[in-house]
Amino acid sequence: MRVSTVRKGLFRTILPGLGECARVDMSAGDAAPYLEREMYVLLGFQPSFDQLPEKDSDAKPPSRRLWPEWK
Repeated sequence: MRVSTVRKGLFRTILPGLGECARVDMSAGDAAPYLEREMYVLLGFQPSFDQLPEKDSDAKPPSRRLWPEWK
């Protein structure tokens, strides 16, 4: 019997400002929680990028300014 580790919560998506990327766990280190496709492939994460389930980005731009305007 072959046992393998399955990481939950991994998926691929497109984020504004980052482009096509993969949602990864904390094993990605400083790059977590999102890695661009090229970095995901370069670091050898499994499953392969194309096998990750695709999920629509629900990231929306903020509805208000994050910082107040100083006059």
